[in-house]
Amino acid sequence: MTDAEIPELAQIFAPRQIGPAIIVEGFGAKLTVERGQLVIHDGFGPHRRTDKLSRIERRVERIIVTAVNGELTIDAMQWCKDVGISVIMLDPTGDVLMTSGHAYYEGRLHRAQALGSTEAVRYIMVRKITGQYEVSGHPRIKDHLIRLQHDVETIREISAIEAKTSRYYWQSLKGTEVKFRDDVPEHWTTFQTRSSALQSHGKTPRKAVTPFNAMLNLGYSIGYAESRLACHALGLDTELGLLHHPKEAKSHSMALDLVEVARPHVDQMVLDLVAERTFTRKDFYEASDGQCTVGSPLDREIIERARKAVQEPLAEATEDVAHILADSCDTKIKKRTPLTRRTLKATH
Repeated sequence: MTDAEIPELAQIFAPRQIGPAIIVEGFGAKLTVERGQLVIHDGFGPHRRTDKLSRIERRVERIIVTAVNGELTIDAMQWCKDVGISVIMLDPTGDVLMTSGHAYYEGRLHRAQALGSTEAVRYIMVRKITGQYEVSGHPRIKDHLIRLQHDVETIREISAIEAKTSRYYWQSLKGTEVKFRDDVPEHWTTFQTRSSALQSHGKTPRKAVTPFNAMLNLGYSIGYAESRLACHALGLDTELGLLHHPKEAKSHSMALDLVEVARPHVDQMVLDLVAERTFTRKDFYEASDGQCTVGSPLDREIIERARKAVQEPLAEATEDVAHILADSCDTKIKKRTPLTRRTLKATH
């Protein structure tokens, strides 16, 4: 890849405006500490940029690393922890490699997670399916939502309803147009299904083959990362899921449970984006096996939009689930609201 192939590199790596989230991109990125300041260095080839944050900087909440390679020092991680900045690292396909943030420990909540809670699972699925109905307006989804709220008693029944509503939901979005200025593969231009032809086992959507699914996957990754951070802030064990069961080491099944609440918000964000935007082929990359991923600078925009879309619903849902689990314990647990500050706001 040369400068001639991407003439807008100088614009992509122009001096950044410091805000709630800093995205570290390109090749040869560095996060180090020099003279008490966090130094963030990223870019591509000759197009480099460097930013420095002091310890009194309070605008930044997240540093999201999407760079292909580089270095992140132990000093930099400790610096971020000390000032309350969480770090999220994504691999080139958008999967979450690492999250690091403030952790609160409450062993009694872990025990409640291990025992399970039908009410917590019901709460999560009601939030998700309500969101799906708001996005799609499908009447059958509303029917199942009413049944979920009143007529089911087991997690198995809740899961069965969720599976049915998901089929109606994705069918309602089938045919969504994705507009391009230039010539692209025909299957890029409409949404047909969430399953991927690259993963025959279980027909999972992990390896997207269309831009629509690639944008969804990147948005879901941000939701998943934020869910992991929210679990840590509330004292929940990310590994002890109520609905999802660990299929591999470090599956963070509780974070997967909670991200269900955020999915419709990501879906609406992507639907809004494809309705207002005409894309170019350079907005997406197609690997030799046909996997489609989001290119730069579109990936930066989706990360920022997704984070704004999921932050509030995830904060509310994580606190509410922690409170439901606290109510199931035989000893009183303080109901904390560190993400929404609802308790603090109620006293003023």
